[in-house]
Amino acid sequence: MQLGNGDGSFQARADYPTGGLPHSIAEGDFNNDSHSDLVVTNDNSVGVLLGNGDGTFKAKVDYATGSFPNVVAVGDFNQDHNLDLAVTDLNEHIVGILLGNGDGTFLAPVNYDTGDGPGQIAIQDFNGDGKLDLAVVNSYDNTVSVLLGNGDGTFQPPRSTIPPDSSHAPSRPAILTAIAS
Repeated sequence: MQLGNGDGSFQARADYPTGGLPHSIAEGDFNNDSHSDLVVTNDNSVGVLLGNGDGTFKAKVDYATGSFPNVVAVGDFNQDHNLDLAVTDLNEHIVGILLGNGDGTFLAPVNYDTGDGPGQIAIQDFNGDGKLDLAVVNSYDNTVSVLLGNGDGTFQPPRSTIPPDSSHAPSRPAILTAIAS
């Protein structure tokens, strides 16, 4: 990490241990102290580094996930104003949801099936019900899994798997109609 000096130059780099095979990083305020915190996927867990507010971070705390966590994303899935994590697992074909406690700690993951080779995660209210939903791209079977959120931190099983190739995919309104039904 390199902090900017505000004039286009940077301070000396600071490195923070993440664990083996770091692959994805996301930012959020996980302990509600108004300081940016980081979460990084590694070997078989996600590591959370709580920010000190001065550009430095505390030592990481690991939370077990699947065998190959691939991508991590941040959202408030249970509407408690505490940030939660969504983590795809490339080997186990799942997305794990770790609910945040608001103090920088997380509950054990609850896993949901995806397609084959889940990667990037989009978080949005896709069906307009005021609850965050997930869309997960599956690189091994060329699909997108959409999991509708229940607003309590849980998700419905994928209701629609959509090929990302636009020549085979229905139009966006058709997709949203299929998801909402």
